[in-house]
Amino acid sequence: MLAFLFPGQGSQRVGMAAELLSARPDVFEETIGQAEATSGLPIKRLCLEGPQEELTDTAVAQPALFALSMAVLRLAGEAGLEAGGVAGHSLGEYSAVVAAGCLEWEAGLELVCLRGRLMRDVQKETPGAMAAVVGLGMDRVTELCRQASEVGVVVVANRNSPDQNVVSGDSAAVDRLMELAREAGAGQVVRLRVGAAFHSPLMEPVKEKMAAALQAASWSEPKRRLALNVTGRLAATAEEVRQGLIEQITSPVRWTECISALVDAGAGSFAEVGPGRVLTGLMKSINPDVEAASVDGPKRLASYMAAHPAGDS
Repeated sequence: MLAFLFPGQGSQRVGMAAELLSARPDVFEETIGQAEATSGLPIKRLCLEGPQEELTDTAVAQPALFALSMAVLRLAGEAGLEAGGVAGHSLGEYSAVVAAGCLEWEAGLELVCLRGRLMRDVQKETPGAMAAVVGLGMDRVTELCRQASEVGVVVVANRNSPDQNVVSGDSAAVDRLMELAREAGAGQVVRLRVGAAFHSPLMEPVKEKMAAALQAASWSEPKRRLALNVTGRLAATAEEVRQGLIEQITSPVRWTECISALVDAGAGSFAEVGPGRVLTGLMKSINPDVEAASVDGPKRLASYMAAHPAGDS
């Protein structure tokens, strides 16, 4: 079984939609253009020309990444590439939910635009920080978070791989966590270039407002195996998917468990649908025995199809 993976915030880069515009201007307009119309932001220009700082703005990056992932998903479908399972990392979970048939893509876009705006607003009101810790296990990082919590809120936000965990919270507490992690022998400790504490209790105002919007959306039962961030397990119902999107705003992304759930369900190969290769890279640490490839646009999609002429579902 092939599974599609959808990247989250951080995978954006200037020029990421240029190949799509050149090869399929119709799909560019139907996805990136629609994201611009829905968000009211110059997403087409920022995707193509930048600057990177403006593209990285949470309110811009989220609809831009979602729309480009949807564009590549559409091209994959046209090429006959289908997946039996899906998962998305944080923001990418909205792409996965659409790919699983639980939401229409236009409804997903409206939700993503709202999510980006709300997260940008809370970032201004309650600045926070995030940091990646490499080389310490999740239990050890959790214990260090407990110690650092003496100076503020800090929690494990992303369980990206057995070797990499991301923490999130108040800036002072994240700084203290970074000190403790280095003292504990972490191989690498990197403060991420974000201004908010995603997937932490500091996102509670966003969760409350998104819950109402998610409740009002029109949902369908999942048609493909969908691994949820908040549980790391396959979703059984549309209600479970909706609740998962609400809870993931303040809860950790259990990415390692998501991949394991899809492998246990029969996934033997993965294609990262959307910009970047972050999730493809993480796979080497999570499960090096399965194939993983980046499919970020028409050229890589063509190469993937050439290497897998029979397709895989």
